[in-house]
Amino acid sequence: MFFKELEDYPWFPPVLRKMQLEYVGWISTALKVYQPLGTIMEGFPSNQWIDLASGSGWPALYLKNKAANPVSFRLTDWYPHSASEEVLKHMEYDPEPLNLLEFQPQANQQYSMFNAFHHFTTQEQKQIITKMKEAKAGFIIAEVLEPSLLSFIQVTLAALLVQPLSAWAIRPFSFLRLATTYLVPIQLATVAWDGWLSVLKSKTLAQYQDLVRGISDPSYPIHVERIPQLRGNLIVISAQPALS
Repeated sequence: MFFKELEDYPWFPPVLRKMQLEYVGWISTALKVYQPLGTIMEGFPSNQWIDLASGSGWPALYLKNKAANPVSFRLTDWYPHSASEEVLKHMEYDPEPLNLLEFQPQANQQYSMFNAFHHFTTQEQKQIITKMKEAKAGFIIAEVLEPSLLSFIQVTLAALLVQPLSAWAIRPFSFLRLATTYLVPIQLATVAWDGWLSVLKSKTLAQYQDLVRGISDPSYPIHVERIPQLRGNLIVISAQPALS
């Protein structure tokens, strides 16, 4: 059975979803988890990106701010109102919900997805990548979790230790965040639950390589690599049409 994270259900309170996504985005950028992606993105022909399943938008904003050359992102999500106010000050966020399972990529566009691919089933993941290939669109997908004891420990520490230590520092500042962290610690429970479930739904490098094996070909080579880091490993899936 395939379980969804709480934040994926429409009945999950939007205010809790927003605070949860803000924290996950904030801690990933504070730890500079996505830093290696800057070099990979420079290998693509355009500096224009459409970000899918953007959540709070923090990862895209981090990469925009740290890019050696100007880069822009247009952010999208099934729950676009989850965008952080800090992100909205600097980036364009499409206000219309985007269902990735019905989404049709466009030719010559470039798409990114940060720590959201594990929310989809294996078949849905294949469907998303196949549509990218059929449209001859470039993409980068980055995942920070793996089905390992280390990822489980990292998620547990982030949810139950780092979150209460840092709730006051997350911007925009929120008294409700403090209340749901310290007085009635529902944020700790929901972030931990979704984090543990995400670890269980994540894939290894070999599993992602197997997933794309039937899709990748010389005209559309798909690269899968694991970038080890002390601050958090990255599995990166990337592709762009081969030059004819």
